[in-house]
Amino acid sequence: MKSFLYAFRGIGKAVRSERNLRIHLVIAAFVTGFSFFYDLTRAEYAALVLTFSSVIACELVNTAIEKAVDICSPDCSKLAGFAKDAAAGAVLVTAIFAVVVGVLLFWDRAVFRNILEYYCSHPLALAGLIGFAAGAALFIRGRRN
Repeated sequence: MKSFLYAFRGIGKAVRSERNLRIHLVIAAFVTGFSFFYDLTRAEYAALVLTFSSVIACELVNTAIEKAVDICSPDCSKLAGFAKDAAAGAVLVTAIFAVVVGVLLFWDRAVFRNILEYYCSHPLALAGLIGFAAGAALFIRGRRN
């Protein structure tokens, strides 16, 4: 049980301290919300969940590597910089392929049109979407210290 506690504590700390992780979480939430406009199969939803989890897991590992490198090498070092850059590169690779998965699953102009028509004809849904977007922007921005 302590392992779960430590893991959740680490996720919470990373969410509070890492803006990019918050961005990935918000994108995952928006994509999930818009996915309901599509007729996705279980396999496609599985691909979506695996894609989200890969990007978020990579971001968490990147954060851990950055913090560990900062402890081990507080001064500027080419090797420390390489480690941090390589970890950031891993996040970039997963994020790029997440976009590819998104395009493969969601690029459909007819559905885009349906989404637009839906929000134009349902003002409360549009207000909810705008409210969610505003909340997401505040979440991404994080707390000011």
